Amino acid sequence: MNLQQLTELENIRQAKARYCRFIDLKQWDSLKQLFAPQAHLAFYGVAGELLYEFSDLEQFIELTAATLHGAQTIHQVHNPEIELTTATTASAIWSMEDYIVFPASNSEGSRSMHGYGHYHETWHHADGDWIITHLELRRTIFEIQKQDHQA
Repeated sequence: MNLQQLTELENIRQAKARYCRFIDLKQWDSLKQLFAPQAHLAFYGVAGELLYEFSDLEQFIELTAATLHGAQTIHQVHNPEIELTTATTASAIWSMEDYIVFPASNSEGSRSMHGYGHYHETWHHADGDWIITHLELRRTIFEIQKQDHQA
């Protein structure tokens, strides 16, 4: 592997790190810039069932922003397996963990979600940046907890 290829791998790692940060800081416009306009996104449950699928990037961003409004989140990725498939494309698999604490609403109390899994992605190099063209999140563990708050 040459220096240019190593540099491209690092650029993809940096872009994925920004993906996690942009979600946690709710920087939706910045998150949107990490995707191709026609990106395809799919999210699968632990049993392999399709939970959500998007071919409309705006719809994905809007739903994510609405779902995480007021929530505290942390998204982390680890153990990247990145392959440069051509000079302008790459495939990647990342181990992931996320933890989300939703705010209390009415008398329901707050909920938290904690999950693990793997992102499977295709990246494209365009205009000097790596962007995601295809993303699948395949969960391996997913827990939802409800916390009752007493006054």
